[in-house]
Amino acid sequence: MTVPADSRFRFLIVGAGRSGTSLLTALLDQHSQLEVGFEVGSVECLRGRALEDEPARLFQQRSGAFIERCLAAAAASPRGLWGNKITTEQLAGLNKHNLYHTPPLDILDAFFNVVLQDLPVIYLLRDGRACVQSKLARTAQSLEQACDSWRYAVAVYEFLQPRPRTLFLRFEDLVLSPERELGRVLGLLGLDFEPGMVSAAGTMHPGMLPAYRRPGIEPGRATDLDRTHPCVALIEPELKRCGYL
Repeated sequence: MTVPADSRFRFLIVGAGRSGTSLLTALLDQHSQLEVGFEVGSVECLRGRALEDEPARLFQQRSGAFIERCLAAAAASPRGLWGNKITTEQLAGLNKHNLYHTPPLDILDAFFNVVLQDLPVIYLLRDGRACVQSKLARTAQSLEQACDSWRYAVAVYEFLQPRPRTLFLRFEDLVLSPERELGRVLGLLGLDFEPGMVSAAGTMHPGMLPAYRRPGIEPGRATDLDRTHPCVALIEPELKRCGYL
């Protein structure tokens, strides 16, 4: 299943967990012509929590169910354009397909270049040290698991580099220059920036988990990390490739 050209489902936001995708989603959702979903169908479909696995067609089953959820939400939206945000951890649920298939399917190519085809993708990258440290503070993941998750996010980021209609943002730039970075996203979508987007209505958005809400955008979060954390030894090559070291 692919996204029909006449659908109001017009873009997808992707990034590692704890990379600021919820903040970007909440701010964009303040635009008068946009509605942005917070991980609609991601856990239920991409990770398969609401599905009974069909091993012979697991990728098609999960990706198709995800697109159906998105199309239904877009059709029900009172605004002109609808988008969704997912994390790379949720996207990784599609990799289960290859437990049942040899040779393996190129999951990223099949998802971004076939299922999504020309749908604009907005990728938000954040310093892996900050992502890992946040995961360790808020979840029961081990250091190795948190680092593996960020390394996969970098693999997705690097895969998407040559893809047309893909925009790359950095969390650090978003919190330091929100108007500029939101303007870049809106330019991709053919919309104009609206000043009300950068307000407490966005950073306190009810779609965000309570722990993620803030009374405003905090520029200090751009550098809020331990640069000597043990995770550095595990993700140093990726940090260097992404320009963080």
